[in-house]
Amino acid sequence: MNEMNENLPSVDDLLAGGGSKSLSFKDFKVGDSYEGTIAGLRTVQVRNYDDPTKLEFWDDGKPKLQIEVTLDTDYKDATDDEDTGERRVFLFGQKLTAAKEELKRKGMAKLEIGSRFKITLTGTKPAKNPRYNDVKLYGIELSPATSNPAVDALLASGASEVKGAKIEKLTTKQVGIANTLQSNGFDATEIAENLGVSVEAVNASLVF
Repeated sequence: MNEMNENLPSVDDLLAGGGSKSLSFKDFKVGDSYEGTIAGLRTVQVRNYDDPTKLEFWDDGKPKLQIEVTLDTDYKDATDDEDTGERRVFLFGQKLTAAKEELKRKGMAKLEIGSRFKITLTGTKPAKNPRYNDVKLYGIELSPATSNPAVDALLASGASEVKGAKIEKLTTKQVGIANTLQSNGFDATEIAENLGVSVEAVNASLVF
């Protein structure tokens, strides 16, 4: 539990509602699905359904936790130029159970970055309280990651280095400075130290 608590966002983070857009299941019909590639995973605390500014706890005082899965998808908002297609889905309750069942079926030990993820509305069942809407039931399909997505991004872009999921490139200004330093006898290591970048980034931008 301690490891999970270390990944919990602060109350300020929750109130700010930052991060990628969440997938909406509001108008989902049986058979509808979302899919994408897992780009991020973390543990977060469940929010109160009626008042999202409040956090949920179990009767013993422990926080109710869920898994926040960030997906790279093709669901981009055409009116938003900054929409990268990243979407979040939260695994709690029946969704979490569905994920565990799929991991067991596929013989996978855990969710992994780079895995394909598909969530489908498979049906509904009556709520225990007749005043509430029917409970939606979901199925999850996973395909194991076949490579490192950070490495794939590096190969696709021709960039020099990946730090986490971010690709390091020299800016046009840095390339100009690097060329000047090279012409004055500086080697790749010295140029990297002067620019505050990696040696790999310098080697990818200059010919020695």
